[in-house]
Amino acid sequence: MTVRVAAVNWKLRAGRSDAAFWNHGYEFIERANDDGAQLVVMPELFSLELLFLQPDMLDSKVPHYLAQYWDDMVNWLSRMAQSSGMAIVGGSHFRRTEIGVQNVCPIAYPDGQVYFQEKNKLTVYERSDWGIQTGRGVQPLPGRLGVSVCYDCEFPEGPRTLAEDGMLIHAVPAWTETRRGFQRVRWSSQARAIENQVFVIHSSLVGDIGKEPIPESYGTSAIIAPSIAPFPMEAILAESKLNQDDVIVAGCDIDALYASRNEGEVTNWQDRDSSSWNLLPKPEGIAPWII
Repeated sequence: MTVRVAAVNWKLRAGRSDAAFWNHGYEFIERANDDGAQLVVMPELFSLELLFLQPDMLDSKVPHYLAQYWDDMVNWLSRMAQSSGMAIVGGSHFRRTEIGVQNVCPIAYPDGQVYFQEKNKLTVYERSDWGIQTGRGVQPLPGRLGVSVCYDCEFPEGPRTLAEDGMLIHAVPAWTETRRGFQRVRWSSQARAIENQVFVIHSSLVGDIGKEPIPESYGTSAIIAPSIAPFPMEAILAESKLNQDDVIVAGCDIDALYASRNEGEVTNWQDRDSSSWNLLPKPEGIAPWII
């Protein structure tokens, strides 16, 4: 069985209306659908493109301003999933909840059902400048799919919990301002693919609005396989152009994934037993080295 997946590399585009923003999103959906994708992953907070319509907005007001689009976003994603027949990991967006504004990923399915994955680990900027509230756990999803929003993928516990529940395709909607930030998310995505022996789809938001909260950004999108036969030597099934609008599509061979787990030269997934990581007694008289 092969699942065709798409990753969107969304470059922020100056528009003059809400309609221009929705049309930009539709372009990506159409391209993924035309290439036969069954699942498409969009980047974190791509609704930041709407800030072009509010050039004088204070940075601290951004989450509450964009949260007004939450219902429209969920409804749009549901319609796109139903009309295209694709499941859509809808990036992430600001949502007002009973505990405050959160960064939440809507996941829409062709039957119209929408599920939600909250962002659990927040960056310093999200906490101090935006006052975003943390999520409350990881959400199992239909189709052996799991989602980690950007920074969440840098911590193995959440993805491992989803993998233990049966996740085989791990979506990582992301937005990274600098090359170092991009590398952290990309390398973490590759690590999650190796340790859990799953496919990882890393989707990036790029471009800028010339000031905070997006003075710059950097990234590509990629469809990542475990670094083991029979997958390509570089373990990248497809990668987008750097810092440009792009949609990439590749087939994720589920049968090959199971074979790699059962017959590979290493068996990371089978060897995950934590009992081998007991902390042994510290030797007596151990001397410090450097620190």
